[in-house]
Amino acid sequence: MPKPKDLIELSYLSEAVSDMSFLGLMRLLESARAFNQANGITGILLYDNQQFGQIIEGDRASVMKAWKRIQEDRRHHRVELLEIREIAERSFPDWLLRFYGGETLTQDYPALTQMVGGMDKHSLALMNRMRASQT
Repeated sequence: MPKPKDLIELSYLSEAVSDMSFLGLMRLLESARAFNQANGITGILLYDNQQFGQIIEGDRASVMKAWKRIQEDRRHHRVELLEIREIAERSFPDWLLRFYGGETLTQDYPALTQMVGGMDKHSLALMNRMRASQT
């Protein structure tokens, strides 16, 4: 029987080079979704006031491939690795883009309701770290 994959979770913070437009965020999401789907990666992406926070999870090789891609992405800089840890199971079975204050966005764009939602505790902690890093 094959050994279970080495499942890890990686989290980081970064800053957008310029304020992301709605369209820019949607392009980023679509690109990330395609890459993640092809590589068996799940997680969440938070964006607030030019700050990104992301948690990605999957087998070690795929997550590290994604991490290299993230570090080379010119849409953001000041990329700060928060943590890489082994996990027994995924916290985010679906790739989601969550916005802080996303409720107003879904009023204007109802089709986004599936992508925007309330934050779980881990996401909220990441958002709080994003805010703290802005000072």
